[in-house]
Amino acid sequence: MGINIVEEELGRKSVFMNEEKLSTDYVPSHLIHRDAELRQLAQFFRVLMQAPGTCSKTVSILGAVGTGKTAIAKRFGAFLEESASLRNINLKYIHINCRKQKTNTLILTTIIRNFSPNIPLRGFSTAELLYLLNEVLEKNNVFLLLVLDEADYLLRKNNSADFIYDLIRLNDDKLNAIQRISLIVIGKTINYYNLFDISTLSTFQKNIISLNKYAINQLKDILWARIEEAFYEGTVLSETVDLIADIASQWGDARLALDLLWRAGKYADKNFELKIAPEHARKAKGDIYPVIRQETVKTLSKQQLLTLLSIARTLKKENKAYITMGDLEEVYTVICEEYEEKPRVHTQLWEYIKELEMESIIATKISSKGYRGKTTLITIADAPAKIVEKKIETILDKYSEKQLKKT
Repeated sequence: MGINIVEEELGRKSVFMNEEKLSTDYVPSHLIHRDAELRQLAQFFRVLMQAPGTCSKTVSILGAVGTGKTAIAKRFGAFLEESASLRNINLKYIHINCRKQKTNTLILTTIIRNFSPNIPLRGFSTAELLYLLNEVLEKNNVFLLLVLDEADYLLRKNNSADFIYDLIRLNDDKLNAIQRISLIVIGKTINYYNLFDISTLSTFQKNIISLNKYAINQLKDILWARIEEAFYEGTVLSETVDLIADIASQWGDARLALDLLWRAGKYADKNFELKIAPEHARKAKGDIYPVIRQETVKTLSKQQLLTLLSIARTLKKENKAYITMGDLEEVYTVICEEYEEKPRVHTQLWEYIKELEMESIIATKISSKGYRGKTTLITIADAPAKIVEKKIETILDKYSEKQLKKT
């Protein structure tokens, strides 16, 4: 019999303790840096606990990708169900992703089947399904908090503004009717508001929660909190976290940061390494975004290539997220000797650094804590240093071959 590869892999050590904690579907019990928004939702919907059925509430959550819109809605939904249970209020939270449930009919069918799984629903119009939904809620004496996630997609695709209006005003034709549906609508921007008529718009405008993009320090906090849940202690280097937070902070995207962290962990496992280093994060970034463009590298001068090679080797050797000019200059001098080139002075080397940064091949920043005074820190964020090193060595070897042919 051959080796059972599955058993062999299961027997290997891993940096992961609970890999599922990095899944996009996982919502931690505490959403770091989103307490204020959760509290704001609680204030909007407190009437559902204090006087259920007297009125419905409609709230809009807006924010860019990775700002925590879905996580906030899911965590709040769980909190609200818990509070309702403590008060013997029959409240159900249902989360609909409008990219998956692409039509008004699919949305309504999904909601109704949460309460009546076996009810046949084929062939019903939207109006009939809305009537059925109302009947089901009344029959079960249940209140519904419905979340329409990625609602801007639904509105653009189907022009469903009337559908959302009908959901909000489901019982308006009855005098003093019990209001059973409250709504959270999630979108990226406020632009989809243009699709609503004045009456629907007036319901939303007062209740908007806008999520700012995460700052770099907030991303670090999120990463460290998730590391505690997902990885064995001591497996993730602090410099790796710094680099991932730096990359993701360009977009303020926590989802990207967590994806990079997961991929970096996978590369550590693949290489039988029990420390997740900045090099693993660079390789993870290369999976998501293009590595250094070949056409750009071909236009670099020999000295620029030597500078880039020096950066790559120093990053690989030091296993750091960033290096200083001092770190770089030592290696640069050795590499110039290796390729029989005269090392340039500090000011010229600095020019090469700025030129490489302008081409988006490297990135620089000014140091903060942990360094004496202010110094420039240098990194390659978009590709593993090892791959950059090999690529530049290949190009420089071709330079040497051309020079030998000339002689």
